[in-house]
Amino acid sequence: MAAVGELTATRPSRARVALGRIETRGVDSAIAGTTLLAYLFLYAPILVLIVFSFNRSEVSYSWTGGTLDWYRVLLQDHYLFAALRVSVVVGLSSALIGTAIGGLTALTIARRQFKGRSAFTMLMLMPLILAEIVVAVAVLSLLVAMKVHLGYLTLIAGHSVLALPYATLILLGAATGLDVSLEEAASDLGCRAWQTFRRVTLPLLLPGILASILLTFTMSFDNIVMSTFVNGVGTTTLPLRIYSMLKTGITPEINALGCVLVAMNLVLLTVVGATQLRRIIGTGGRVGREGDGVTVASG
Repeated sequence: MAAVGELTATRPSRARVALGRIETRGVDSAIAGTTLLAYLFLYAPILVLIVFSFNRSEVSYSWTGGTLDWYRVLLQDHYLFAALRVSVVVGLSSALIGTAIGGLTALTIARRQFKGRSAFTMLMLMPLILAEIVVAVAVLSLLVAMKVHLGYLTLIAGHSVLALPYATLILLGAATGLDVSLEEAASDLGCRAWQTFRRVTLPLLLPGILASILLTFTMSFDNIVMSTFVNGVGTTTLPLRIYSMLKTGITPEINALGCVLVAMNLVLLTVVGATQLRRIIGTGGRVGREGDGVTVASG
């Protein structure tokens, strides 16, 4: 009787286990399918852009055969290259300015206790929640009041205003996670303040700095609202140039440009990723480097 009872109790348990495995597989399949659809939704437009960059037709949405003519047209389009140069110069400048100021601001917020610290942090991050067109109008009003000529400087200033809160937020997270004992150890071993910052703090913040530069550069490169308000004659950015081409019709030349930009982004991400990987493997957990008789290690 006892054996029969054990067998009766065991069978439902095995059935429940089997049912649970079937349900788990169903959930996993649903998650995998949803993830695949999400990736298709994100990357299908990029694939279509790359394919239609080789389209022979002058209409971007009608495929009539393959050709490389639009890449030759792109190389001969001086207006697009001039706009691309403006976007690169403004993007790099605003990314570096925003990251530099944002890094110092993040270190101040993370390391110093001062009156009005919370209010200062809130004001610094306020552009994140404001509509960009409101910030753009405010910047333009200030520039007009100061009678500043619109051009490269106003574009860089406007884009830096947008980049600053993002850089501060990224580097604030990096600065908050720093181990203060490493800097104290460097000071105890004879490092001056600048040496401690250059050999200990800065290497620890480097991943956050790279992330901030890449993000803010991308934001500046894609920006169209702020650029519309603060650009001047001869400083038309690439998004504004492409937007103006809507009036005459967009040809596959734009697809060719997009394909080139995608390739450049892939190369940049690969180089940055490989550099970071080599740095992580090469340091072996060690922070800082030998020099001036001082070496600081994390373990």
